[in-house]
Amino acid sequence: MNIFVVVLVVISLGTACSPLSSLPPNRQPSGQELSSSEQGLREVLLELHDQLATPVETHQQCFVGAETYYKKLFTLSSESSHLLKYNSGDIEEMIQATFKSKLIMREYLKNLDFMQSFSDKCYHSVRALLRALRYAEDYLVELNSMYENISDVKKYLTLTGKPPYFMVNPSFTFRDYNDLQSGDVILSRGNAYTSAAIARIGEDDAQFSHVSFVYRDPLGKLWTTEAHIEIGSVVAPIQTHINQANARTVVFRFQDQSMAHKASEYMFKLVQKQAFTGKNVPYDFGMDYKNSSELFCSEVVSKGFMDVGKIDVPLYKTKFSPGLVPFLQQLGIRIDDRTVQDFDTFAPGDLEVDTRFSVVAEWRNPLKMKQSRLKDAILTKMFEWMEKLNYQFEATGKISSQVYMGWVLRRMPYFKKKLKEKFPLNMKPRQLKLFMTLEKVGDLIEAEILKEDQKSSQPLSLKQLFTLLEELREKDFARYQKSKRKALFHRYFYPHPKKAD
Repeated sequence: MNIFVVVLVVISLGTACSPLSSLPPNRQPSGQELSSSEQGLREVLLELHDQLATPVETHQQCFVGAETYYKKLFTLSSESSHLLKYNSGDIEEMIQATFKSKLIMREYLKNLDFMQSFSDKCYHSVRALLRALRYAEDYLVELNSMYENISDVKKYLTLTGKPPYFMVNPSFTFRDYNDLQSGDVILSRGNAYTSAAIARIGEDDAQFSHVSFVYRDPLGKLWTTEAHIEIGSVVAPIQTHINQANARTVVFRFQDQSMAHKASEYMFKLVQKQAFTGKNVPYDFGMDYKNSSELFCSEVVSKGFMDVGKIDVPLYKTKFSPGLVPFLQQLGIRIDDRTVQDFDTFAPGDLEVDTRFSVVAEWRNPLKMKQSRLKDAILTKMFEWMEKLNYQFEATGKISSQVYMGWVLRRMPYFKKKLKEKFPLNMKPRQLKLFMTLEKVGDLIEAEILKEDQKSSQPLSLKQLFTLLEELREKDFARYQKSKRKALFHRYFYPHPKKAD
């Protein structure tokens, strides 16, 4: 047996920095709210941009407005959007309007006190709308790449290029990644199913799976400080991050750039010093930002700001859904039914609504948008099935034997060096089994959805994808009930009987 099969999933983690998590049941509008809309995507996006010309002054306005447009965007299908009538100019106009709308929304949030009544609904509805707007942009970027007949993935270099793939906040001068400043925070999205799952780490979905802290040294050289599941915390030249070729990247800049520089310098030196000993700071699977003996990717940023300036980052932290406590425990997060309500953490997407940071630029690889969108839809449904239908992952005997063999060989002198950068000593077999099973299930489902996507003349919307995924689940579950061996993915992921209270 080839031992490297065992670590393929860990290699594929890419910029996945955190364990996986849950999906609350209210992430999609209910069936009653999914009424058909006579507006197309262009009309909805431009209408929202016009509506934002009037400042939002109360949490009630914030909630009602954000909820209204979130529902409008979610209920649109590719057919009702009439996308084939748009040319590249129309598409760029829509993306520009969407990008500007997101910037305006973040500015309005600065004037709202989130300790007041209705603030919780406002917060969650804004995050949902920001997510929907980014999905709309992704959809349009994918469509535009089809019109332009783009096929060379190497043509797209992270944080370079022009609209609609590379959008820059007009308040900043930013030509490409060479204009990054010390203290900037990069949010990115990897290409694996683990990355899609990490983007859904808590109660609010996001589209980011990794955080990198930028540092510019006295000679002007740019570095990143970051934590990876495979190797722990490391410092690397900025080119290493660029070469990872992620699906999306967004640059955030803290309001006090001097403080941000000090925080990034502090973390750069701390991580570099530890690396010089030959042992990197281990990865924190427990996602406990209050204990820095181990670090997860977002914690690199929060520790820097807290240790240097006593600044708590982010303003609003991720909470977990009580429905997935067993799943989270399997991943190594130290919570139970009693403590889940009080536990919080820093998920990458939390930075989107921290108004002390400004969005500088956002970049996408158009050729990776379909894959990213499909993974998002699949993971959204998988988490919904876990929470509502008690679905759980279960590794087959083959996966388990591969994992245990890899775990043993990782500790043998001959293989130790060869596998050092593939998975860490503090990764338990149950975690690796879960990662491998997740990737297996995701790949099986994606292959089926791609068959349907290829029948369509334009990209399928999220609403359409969710419908297809539910139909696939029902058909495969019926096969599973007749014969487990004949099921497509229910062999690895199926509903378990709920334990009695």
